[in-house]
Amino acid sequence: MTVELSGSRVITAFTDYVLVSKPKVKMRVSTVCSVLLSALASFATAAQPERTVDIFAWPLSAAKPQALTKIAYNSTTATVKTYKTPLISADEQIVRIGFFHPDSSTSWNGIATSASNLAPAKDKTLQILLNTDGVIYHVGFAAFESPVASRSGAKGDGLRVEVVPMRPGPVVHMNKPVVLDAEGKLADKEPEKTFLQKYWWAIGIFLVLQLVMAGSKE
Repeated sequence: MTVELSGSRVITAFTDYVLVSKPKVKMRVSTVCSVLLSALASFATAAQPERTVDIFAWPLSAAKPQALTKIAYNSTTATVKTYKTPLISADEQIVRIGFFHPDSSTSWNGIATSASNLAPAKDKTLQILLNTDGVIYHVGFAAFESPVASRSGAKGDGLRVEVVPMRPGPVVHMNKPVVLDAEGKLADKEPEKTFLQKYWWAIGIFLVLQLVMAGSKE
């Protein structure tokens, strides 16, 4: 007997056969599918364009900034390519952290933080804020005491990078439109009905039943 099936029907028939009669093969097929999906996700991430940005540390009293780190990033992940602890004088209190826009060597965008936050003993987190095109438009910075350094006394220049994509803001929900009367004024609300207006029919039925019951007794 010859059976002719199209490509999609052959795949469906084979899948049904595997799921029903080959439980061990079913597990292998599931594993293969999971590996393929993971590979596709990795390929999609790798296919995204990678950009780089130079982040600088600029003490408030300094005439020019110092190179702090070079970051390679895409829309989901970021990698620290280089990092150098900045040289900051002991009496410096404020340090600006930011970058120059690619189209201008004088257009600066950044934030200010305490100079102590750049100490080697602190764990540092740099946030890369991306616009809808996946391009950096701002940075964020946070630092806190490293628990490892506090226990062992060791100092590290750890810098962690987070990518923060731009998300759509909340949508304003408009109220119901204002209803105006023929004269262009606000329509008067209907007056609330009284108890008698609401339940007159029930009272009428009750009175009729009372009359019928009284007549039957006589």
